[in-house]
Amino acid sequence: MTKNAADTALEDAEKLWLSGSAQQAREAFRRARLLYHENGDGPGEAAALIHLGDFEAETGHGGAAREAYTDARALYARDGDQHDQAGALVRLGQLAHREGHIQEAEAFYASARELYDSASDHSGLAHVTKRLGHMERDHGRQDRALDLYGEALRLYRRANDTLGQANVLKAMAQVHRQLGQADRAHEELEQALELFREAGDALGEAAASHSLGHVLAHLGNNAEARRHFDAARHLFAATGHLRGEAEVLRDLGRLLTTEDPVRAHAALKHAASLFRRLDDPRATDVEMEAGKFF
Repeated sequence: MTKNAADTALEDAEKLWLSGSAQQAREAFRRARLLYHENGDGPGEAAALIHLGDFEAETGHGGAAREAYTDARALYARDGDQHDQAGALVRLGQLAHREGHIQEAEAFYASARELYDSASDHSGLAHVTKRLGHMERDHGRQDRALDLYGEALRLYRRANDTLGQANVLKAMAQVHRQLGQADRAHEELEQALELFREAGDALGEAAASHSLGHVLAHLGNNAEARRHFDAARHLFAATGHLRGEAEVLRDLGRLLTTEDPVRAHAALKHAASLFRRLDDPRATDVEMEAGKFF
């Protein structure tokens, strides 16, 4: 299919977002939405609104994110698209959860579940179940969270959803790590890593490698931890995800502090420069860490 100006604007917006150019990304997302609207492309406009909402949510603009998700949901409902309408409801639920509006979040998730269930969408049902697991996890109910993650994993497998399985395994590993069960977390992250590779999701693979590096460091296997941090760093750099690259470089620098101070200093300096480029307040602290070497 030939790309049009709207498609190009949306691609540009995503690249700008990853590179930390927030205002330019916002303008590009809005331009893509307008172009899709002018073309009479309802699904394209709704997709651009979802991306815009994700961007606004990540950058801390909850009101703007809610407006974008609500507009996208209305477009999907108009076209009778149950799957994507449910997806917008899940995002509204996630936003409500993040803002501490638990009952509102539960209502959005319940509505999404009804739509997915009526469409016999097992992957969608798994997605809602995973989000409910996140709510339990964030309220300290790890056992209940693991039960829900297990249910989500079974649904993802039933749907043959490789990427869904990878993401829920990563979430399970996070909880097992919090519970001090590093071996379980290690096993789950290895599985997630293979599934992200199989799905061709470079960012997912990078995040899983980063998490696996932390688990291996905790287990005392610094050589393997360093290998996974390096792999994550290269993947984040290749995809233009500056924040992910900066976070891995920071953690790599801390890991190398004793065994390779020169490389540790270089990693921390590079991390600080990337955080500064992103206007991330962590830049100052990481710069101070780097300054302790010489």
